[in-house]
Amino acid sequence: MGRFEDTEAAIAQRLRAMKAKPEMTINLVEFSTPLTASGYTQDEITTVLNALAQDRIIEIAPGNKLRLIKPLP
Repeated sequence: MGRFEDTEAAIAQRLRAMKAKPEMTINLVEFSTPLTASGYTQDEITTVLNALAQDRIIEIAPGNKLRLIKPLP
């Protein structure tokens, strides 16, 4: 598994741990702190979040937040 896929899996796991549901807004700092503590860089997290936004799974919301648009696969 490449680093992108590893980061993507960690992000999905974090969203599940937060019990994220469609239309739920999540604070990005609260969301990403455990990921950076686990060794993922801000760049890696941002790259995956941008890919998920492009795939219309999440959207970046005003106020440094993200919103799940679709249920996680």
